[in-house]
Amino acid sequence: MKIAAFMGSPRKHKNTDVILDAFLMGIKENSNDEINNVFLQKYKISNCLACDSCMNTHKCVVNDDMQDIYPIFEEADVVIFATPIYWWSMSGQMKSFIDRLYAVGSAKMKGKKAYLLMTYGGELPNSGPELVQKTFEDIFEYVGIELKGVLGVCSGEIPACDNKEVLKQAYEMGKKSVLF
Repeated sequence: MKIAAFMGSPRKHKNTDVILDAFLMGIKENSNDEINNVFLQKYKISNCLACDSCMNTHKCVVNDDMQDIYPIFEEADVVIFATPIYWWSMSGQMKSFIDRLYAVGSAKMKGKKAYLLMTYGGELPNSGPELVQKTFEDIFEYVGIELKGVLGVCSGEIPACDNKEVLKQAYEMGKKSVLF
């Protein structure tokens, strides 16, 4: 099985990245599956031009680093989306990536399994994650991806990257992901 993780935070070794690492460790220690961990901040991903050229060819006309990421996504059986919540939404890096996946077309997405990992803070810790989860659920339903699990972590009093209970939850979710 091929697994692709897409990390949407611009910050390595912080909350979202550490939670994703714990999830992936749950996979690595319990399977021999191939894992690609894509740190989106490292890539030049332009915004979608909304030109719809991809609707005929299923190839994006924008020649940037997404051309290297498309095969990773397309070949994956399981996809993991990890994003911090900024202003009640996914990160800009994740949003540009998601928008550009439009070029893949639902035929190449149908049947994939997905996990969503989110970290957030703020006074209304539930509203942002609820909106982001709903956005992903709508996208997945539209393209035929099955959402297998969601982990949302508030980093209010204890940063997620320092919260042993949260790291264990992420690890266990990763472990269970290879047992389906």
